[in-house]
Amino acid sequence: MNDEPLLPRMRTNELLTELQERLQALATTQDRIHTLLEAVIAIGSELDLESALRRVITAATRLADARYGALGVIGEGGTLKRFIPVGMSEQQIAAVDHWPYGEGLLGLLVRKPQILRLADLADHPASYGFPEGHPPMRSFLGVPIRVREKVFGNLYLTEKADGGPFEEEDEAIVTALATAAGVAIANARLYEQSRRREAELHVFAGVVAHDLKRPLSVIGGFTELALQSLADQHVPQEDLGHLQRVLTVTEQMNQLIDDLLTYASARDAALSLLDVDTADLVRQIIDDHLAGVEEADAVPQIYTGTLPPVRGNPPLLRQLFNNLIGNAIKYTAAGQVARVDITGEPTGDGWVRITVADRGIGIPAGEHEAIFTGFHRAAEAADTYSGTGLGLAICQRVVERHGGTISACDNPGGGARLVFTLPAAADDPRT
Repeated sequence: MNDEPLLPRMRTNELLTELQERLQALATTQDRIHTLLEAVIAIGSELDLESALRRVITAATRLADARYGALGVIGEGGTLKRFIPVGMSEQQIAAVDHWPYGEGLLGLLVRKPQILRLADLADHPASYGFPEGHPPMRSFLGVPIRVREKVFGNLYLTEKADGGPFEEEDEAIVTALATAAGVAIANARLYEQSRRREAELHVFAGVVAHDLKRPLSVIGGFTELALQSLADQHVPQEDLGHLQRVLTVTEQMNQLIDDLLTYASARDAALSLLDVDTADLVRQIIDDHLAGVEEADAVPQIYTGTLPPVRGNPPLLRQLFNNLIGNAIKYTAAGQVARVDITGEPTGDGWVRITVADRGIGIPAGEHEAIFTGFHRAAEAADTYSGTGLGLAICQRVVERHGGTISACDNPGGGARLVFTLPAAADDPRT
């Protein structure tokens, strides 16, 4: 009779122990899921392919609690063209005779992509052994990585940290990571290809510019000499006009080449950021534009309000403001004097919003976004105003290189309004 009360108490203790174990298992699972999400976010934000691959295998090793891990990239002929190990010391890596070529068990996963989980590598009939100097390994988990439905490579994990085999939960969580890795690798490859094409385009643009500008300079130089030589002679004005048109077209071609180079470099040029006195920069650009006006009654009316200092690359910012102010002056109806208003204000969150408004011909309906496309020219302006169609595309690239945005809208009362944001200067208390 004295033992009877112990039975319910023992059962209660067993239930409490089981509940505690389940809660611990649940907490462990939640921690692993949280770690998986962190890994997916980190991998997804990596655009460098080499770094992305290393992040993937490092995360897989951590998630499965494996001592060693490797990522094998499949090359031509079903061999491993890349083998990225983690978990091995420099001494261990140096001691290995050679990395796997894609034979034996690893070759099986290359030829027949599948998830493979083994308690002991040596027990599998396809096991090929290890290269000389390779550390001993028993437990194994292999998971394929697919990029756009095509197998890119495999994740290889060995030696579960607790000495036991890999479990179903390890398989599930590494498989989920492999799926996210496929997307990240695809993005990194696209980014790498895009950067390579940009670099090739930049080199090509430089070569073309050099090869084109030389003959244009020769044409322009001889045309100017011819105009000067014929100025005091009795040459029909029509003939002089032909030479002047040659000179004008030469200048336009030079401008097009310069715009192409600026357009290419505005995206790829290294940015050296400094605090820039926006008001002083704008004042210099306005003076440059006004200096070229010959008729007093055609001098543009330009108003500048408060312009907070910004942080950016001075040459690119000069190009940005020069393009916007130049456009505002140029696209004015015939017979009218250009009116331009340039104002700025801090947004309060580390940015400066700047507006360049004019009373010009405005932007045709439906083209407020298209005007930022390279070589786009509004139909109403193409036949009347000279240009390459790259000015606003360059402006957009410059603003985006600084992390800002740019947009166009109609100016109440007529004309256009360009609004863009730039980082505020580091020492400006107003931002």
